[in-house]
Amino acid sequence: MQVKENGQEPSFELPERTVVQLDELVRIGRFSSHQIAITAAVERLHAEECHSLDTRQKAFARVCGILRLGSTKESLRNAESDRLDWESGQR
Repeated sequence: MQVKENGQEPSFELPERTVVQLDELVRIGRFSSHQIAITAAVERLHAEECHSLDTRQKAFARVCGILRLGSTKESLRNAESDRLDWESGQR
């Protein structure tokens, strides 16, 4: 999407169900406008997705720490060198 000069994104169509839900949120006073409701929804979704990614990355790091593979950059380089030596002898 291109940003307009005033900093707002161009308009887009929403499914009818979503428009009805937005109308209800504004009607009951939860939000003062559709724009504020959509902004809040995107902010919540963004925060949730970032938190989810962070949680997965931390879990992966913990699992790697538990496995203690013993791999270092040097050991990986040595293993790659050994593999290349082995492959070159097989041809």
